Amino acid sequence: MSIHKNNLCPLLDSEIFATIRSKNISSLNKVKSVSGDITSDLNLIRNPSEEREVIENVSIVIHSAATIRFDEPLRRAININVDGTNRVLQLCHKLKNLKALVHVSTAYCNVVKQGIQEKVYLEPVAVQKVIEISKWMNDDTLEMIADQLYNGRPSSYHYTKALAENLLYQEGNNMSIAIVRPSIITASWKDPTPGWIDNYNGPSGFLVSSGKGVLRTMHVHGDKICDMIPVDIVANTLITSAWFVANKAEKGTTVINCTSGSLNPINWDTFQNISHGLLIKHPSIQLFRYPGASFHSNRIVHEFFLLLEHYIPAFVVDLLFKLTGHKPILNQVYQKVHRAMNALEYFTTNEWTFKNENFKQLMQSLNQKDFEKFSIDVQSINWCDYIENYVLGVRKYLLKEEPRTLPKARANLKRLYLITQMLKLGLLVTVTYQSLNKKSSLHRSLEIVRKLSLKWTPGSV
Repeated sequence: MSIHKNNLCPLLDSEIFATIRSKNISSLNKVKSVSGDITSDLNLIRNPSEEREVIENVSIVIHSAATIRFDEPLRRAININVDGTNRVLQLCHKLKNLKALVHVSTAYCNVVKQGIQEKVYLEPVAVQKVIEISKWMNDDTLEMIADQLYNGRPSSYHYTKALAENLLYQEGNNMSIAIVRPSIITASWKDPTPGWIDNYNGPSGFLVSSGKGVLRTMHVHGDKICDMIPVDIVANTLITSAWFVANKAEKGTTVINCTSGSLNPINWDTFQNISHGLLIKHPSIQLFRYPGASFHSNRIVHEFFLLLEHYIPAFVVDLLFKLTGHKPILNQVYQKVHRAMNALEYFTTNEWTFKNENFKQLMQSLNQKDFEKFSIDVQSINWCDYIENYVLGVRKYLLKEEPRTLPKARANLKRLYLITQMLKLGLLVTVTYQSLNKKSSLHRSLEIVRKLSLKWTPGSV
């Protein structure tokens, strides 16, 4: 059944609300939307009557609107992530019954630090100054100084998230504010169903591309921690942190590092080893090659395998497509794969330690009923079980492959395995045969030379 109220149909029809639609669909009618634009210099909420209603009735604000593109131009990233946060903050100042403002940040906004504390790290260039120069400086000049502003951060996203934290810390001291910093957000652990996922970011893109046999190599330091945090733990942290800061005696900003690496660590090698077996156990129905992605800590080795396993096959396959009158596509596919993996590479070759005192205090402050209902206990995650549900979730929610297709997919995988092994055997036989022929030819040539040398004597020519 579809919900057609308040223009929220696409959102409320999402798979994430399937359980509540089946059990208590009337509760979704409580959801009300208002029109707004965090990039607008006019009112955040466009309709004056809707703004008045929000000012009178809203007591908790969760601000998650942002651009998460790593290659976002700096001016646009500032407008959305920093100015947008400022516009939300200005609205919050108007709310008559505000109890808590919860802001979604990222654990990686201070990657130049080690032992990252649950506190706001002040930027050397003031927030308002950065906002000001972004409004008058032209794009080329702004991008020229970007690296200096980033101060070691990998992208405009991470920098502008740090600026937004500074803004909240400096301008919101009379409010109860929680800044929640998730690490790499991955599929759900429990809610709304294990393995739910709706994007290809981070490890999800790896599972899709490696599971289909497209991705064959990645530059990864396998011993580094893979700091995954399930999306439902993040959502529950946002909800419980609103309650947490609203009931604290003192106002001000509380930072919560919503991460797993210090509480329940798993490294990239372990993730790859577990996921590889599960991608074989639960294969995709459509495969390009037999799954077999490898991690390489040495960049030169990784580049060699890129050439051998990506560029050469893409060239050969696209050439065959051209010769048969079809549009070449594999090179374009690999361009997308490489962009996604390059964005992830910074996090697969580095490691950070995140302090979690506030996160642990939040967990300990919940009563037993709320602790079970809003589960945020990272230490209870069994990574083997979680990654299996993750693989099944990627298959179902991203690839749109229903569980009933698994028997057919496994049969296809077996056929592909046999074909792959036969091709390898054929290649080995061909190489061996050519090698033996070359040795035989060389041996005959050497024998002729030897005989001629025996016949030759000085003066015979």
